Formats: sequence, structure tokens, C-alpha cells
Amino acid sequence: METRDLEYLLEVERCGGVGKAAEALSMSQPALTKAIKRIEAEVGVPLFMRNPTGVALTPYGKAFIERARRITLDFDDALKELAAIHSGELGVLRVGYSPSIPDTLILRSCRRLLNERPAAKLRLRRNIATDLFRQISAGELDLAIAPAPAVSIEYFETTPLFNDRLYLMADKNHSLGEKSSVKLKDLLGQEWLLPGSNAAIRQLVSSAFKRQGLPEPSIRVQTDFAIPALLELVRGSQMLCIAGHDPENPQRGVIHLPLADTELDLKREVCAIHRSGGFVSPLATRLIDILRSIDGTMPNSSKARR
Repeated sequence: METRDLEYLLEVERCGGVGKAAEALSMSQPALTKAIKRIEAEVGVPLFMRNPTGVALTPYGKAFIERARRITLDFDDALKELAAIHSGELGVLRVGYSPSIPDTLILRSCRRLLNERPAAKLRLRRNIATDLFRQISAGELDLAIAPAPAVSIEYFETTPLFNDRLYLMADKNHSLGEKSSVKLKDLLGQEWLLPGSNAAIRQLVSSAFKRQGLPEPSIRVQTDFAIPALLELVRGSQMLCIAGHDPENPQRGVIHLPLADTELDLKREVCAIHRSGGFVSPLATRLIDILRSIDGTMPNSSKARR
């Protein structure tokens, strides 16, 4: 079996049909069908079965495709490593970062990397952590900068960078703004701006309410993205949200409400995340070093100890 055979399997699985996969691979459908049959004969079990919309993986196929995906990613990593050895530097670094981390922190670090390495090129994405993890798994990103996962995720390695925190944010004239201390029960009946239920921040808030036997927060605005500009929706309203604080870009008209960590712990560790066993290029290593050198940039921040 050759690496192109794995590419055929992965494309059929991705497209859900041989016809679409053949088009994506720029080959004829009979040729791809023949290749799939040859692969199935070689492994001795059926990998795909027909369904009304095309094809689906058999139980054998599900097990095999995960291995095939990892083999393909490892092969790509090997090629990247050889290129890095040959050139002395790998030229393109694909980085994703969580929107809850201040843009200035990430972009300033990237600028420093680019100044140090004139031949380097960056591809930047900003997504919620769950999407970043998926993109790392799929080989679409080399490195993700995000809050440490609540639980260990198979196939990922994390490098602690620094500690920071999120805040309960509200308009400066919010009815809770005069309180010296805010408890979760004070937030009953308040309206919220929060990301969807797949986002770690949303899960954190929901879990805190549940632990105290309180009803779920009332969501006025739900987003499938998270960017600092969303605080524009909070300004001039009575909505609450959870957000980071960027000292370089203060949000005028928006305040932090004094919610104790015992009520909702918003402290977190920010990490660099990559595939376990995957190739970490010299550019990625240098960006990690730059980010780990940050000290005092964030409010209440400190270097994470390993």
C-alpha cells in the first residue's frame, strides 16, 4: 500500500462518495472505485458500505481511517522536517489562537518572530479552542495558542506559556456596578452574551451555576465566534459577558464586576498546543520561546512553571 492509497481513502471518507472524491482527486470515478476495491482486497475487509447518499465507513473502515489519517500527518511531518534540515529553517508557520487572548499579545510576538526571521511566513487563524483543537488534529495548524484544555486530550502536547484570567464584564452603568462583591445568585435574571455550548467559556459558566443549584443563565445573544469587538454589544446594555482584558486596548464604558473566584474561577493557564509526536519546526519553537518570555504583560499574569 502506498501513501496515495491513504489519500484516496481519506478523500472518499471526507466527500462521502466516490464520485465527489474522484473529482476532488482529479481522477476518473472507475479508476478510484478500482483503487478502493484493491485496497479492501489488500486489507481483507470492507472499508466502505453504500448508503442512500453515497458511501459510509464500516466499523473496519472507522478503525482504519483514524490510523490512515495519523500516518498521513506523520508523513507530511517527515517531509517538513526534511525540508527544515535542508534549508536550515522551515518557512511557513500556521498558528491559531483563541480570541479570548489579547490580539496585541499574539501579534506583537508574531511581529518579533518575523523581524528575527526575515524569510519566515505566517498563516494566522483566530478560533474558539474547540475549533483550534480540531484543526490541530486535522493537520491544518502547526501550533495553537489557547487556554489549557480542562482534560488531557489524546494526541496533543501542551507547553505552558503564562497565566492570565478572564473577567465578568458589564456596562459601566450596570445595576450591579455599585456592588463591592458579586455572587452568582446576584446574576439570576440577568441577560448574557455568551458563545455556544461547545465553547469552554460557556461550559465553565453553566457548570458554576449548576454546582450552586441555580438555573442556567439567560442567553440574550449567542455567538458562534468570540472577538473583543463583541463588547460593543455589552456597552450601553444590561447584558453580561465573560471576556479577557487587553491593557493595550482598554474597553471604554465597560467594567469588571467583582465576582469572587470562589463563585466562578476565571483564572487559566495559556498553552502552546501541537500534535503529540508531530514535528515542531524551528519557527514554532522560537514563537513558543517568545510567548514564554512574556511577564507582566497581562493583568495578574505570571510565567507558568513547568
